Amino acid sequence: MNLTDNRKLLFGIPLAVIILLVFGGGLFGGEEVGPLEGVTVRRGDLRISELARGNLEAKDSARLVNELEGRANIIFLIEEGTRVKAGDVVCELDTSGHQDRLVDQAISVDRAEASFVDAKAQYEIQVIQNTSDEAEAVLSLELAQLNFEAYVAEEGEWEGELARAEEAIVLAEESIKQAEETLQWTEKLFEQGFVQKTELDRDKLNVTQKSISRDQAVRDRNLKKAYGDRAKRKELSAAVESRRRDLEVVRKQAAARLVDFESERAAAERELERQKEKHHKLVDQVSKGVLRAPEAGLVVYARTKSRYGGGEVPQEGGEVHERQTIIRIPRAGGMTADVSLHETKLDKVRVGLACLIHVDALPGETFHGRVAAVAAVADSGSWMSNPNQRLYRTEVALDAEVPEMRPGMSCSIEVLVEDLSDVLYVPRQSVFLDAGETICFVSDKGTPVQRKVEIGRDNNKFAHVLSGLEEGDVVLLSPPSSWEPAPPPEEAAPEVPEGGTTSGAEPAVATPAADAQPPARPAGAGEGSPGGPGMGGFSADQVKAMRERYEAMSDEEKAAAMKRFGGGGGGGRGRGNRSDGEEE
Repeated sequence: MNLTDNRKLLFGIPLAVIILLVFGGGLFGGEEVGPLEGVTVRRGDLRISELARGNLEAKDSARLVNELEGRANIIFLIEEGTRVKAGDVVCELDTSGHQDRLVDQAISVDRAEASFVDAKAQYEIQVIQNTSDEAEAVLSLELAQLNFEAYVAEEGEWEGELARAEEAIVLAEESIKQAEETLQWTEKLFEQGFVQKTELDRDKLNVTQKSISRDQAVRDRNLKKAYGDRAKRKELSAAVESRRRDLEVVRKQAAARLVDFESERAAAERELERQKEKHHKLVDQVSKGVLRAPEAGLVVYARTKSRYGGGEVPQEGGEVHERQTIIRIPRAGGMTADVSLHETKLDKVRVGLACLIHVDALPGETFHGRVAAVAAVADSGSWMSNPNQRLYRTEVALDAEVPEMRPGMSCSIEVLVEDLSDVLYVPRQSVFLDAGETICFVSDKGTPVQRKVEIGRDNNKFAHVLSGLEEGDVVLLSPPSSWEPAPPPEEAAPEVPEGGTTSGAEPAVATPAADAQPPARPAGAGEGSPGGPGMGGFSADQVKAMRERYEAMSDEEKAAAMKRFGGGGGGGRGRGNRSDGEEE
């Protein structure tokens, strides 16, 4: 009989009556307890353990994750539990948005490629133009240098000009001599009357003109000697320097223009590469929309914890975020149990402790394991759903491989903290707080007597008694109706965390409650926790027996039970009956 069957059997029975059946009817751990007298302090072996609920997970598995950027919808998901071969399609994600972007990106690639081709051609044209401009500048410089060299060379232009100036003077003097001789003959002929006076005046004018030409030639020669050579040299030298500077300017302008075109070409090339990378990335993204099994095995949906503490599984039409695991394919190598422990249990649970595991799907079998890891920080999902709750993920490794086990199966885990031998113990419900001290009510010939006790660790059902009680004492499971607990002294009130842990000991203490309810299940506990909502701490036979006893009770007995345990739970009474991890 499972948890659901137990709840069905208990449905309709008031909680107070269940408590009466448990603690007043002898069903608590097999103790024979009178209806109101209490329970006997026993001596024997006591196992200190912590109970928790969890789920099985494979120690090692192949993971299939959503590698699409952002979020994506699942359009196909293979049925969980299907055995697949390597390469089988197990999931398809909606990539329609990526495909639309892929078409747009292909257009962007074509445009970027055209821009790159144009920039490359412009660069090559500029290289040719630079070569041509530089060649023209070099030629101009060479011609200017040749002009200068031709002028200053031996028998060069300067020597020629100077010789021509001397020759002009010589010719002018010879012309004067001829004109004077002609004038002399004309004067003789004029005296004899053979020529007119006009002819004589013409020859005189000719001599004067020849003399003036000679004087001009002399002045030109003297001016060339004084200034012509230096001026020409400077002119030709300046022309050479000017052509040299022009060549330098052409070269720098060519380099600058080439850098511009080179920059445009490099930018166009980088843009083309960037657009191609984006195109390749989109192609890869589209291909990642189809998830294939990397190896043969059994398909198991990956369960993710929501912010409210519940587990979510992927489904067709559902949404998954980037890097979210969708499917796991377990590999051989054993199983682990994933457990969430309340912060009050951390001082008991440590790595290496032995555990007993009961798998719901394999009833009647007990498996062994050990605590493999305890998280260093609280699970964020626990406090987001309840700010007053802190749960720590704990991993329990199973020792043996069991083929029937499947990831995701529910299980209960009992962490074996310590085995105490030959110790006194009492039910947790019989321990209370009064003025900051742990007490029990001991039945002395039917009269309840308050007694201070020292309590050690507990296992959620029984607490270890260190001192204050003796074997055979009868302790009450609920305080006298007239008793009111005193608050702890403010000046010396020890800080007792939930679970009643004090220095070196972990007493389980309950303040009185009129309804005498059993301790609530620790936070994060499920079936198998004593006093939990499903009464999972009782066997099917115990649940059935409680049901039969309830049905056999008369109306008067039921009313008396309700009045005894449920009619007066007011004031501050009952607060101490909360177990570790229960929320106010």
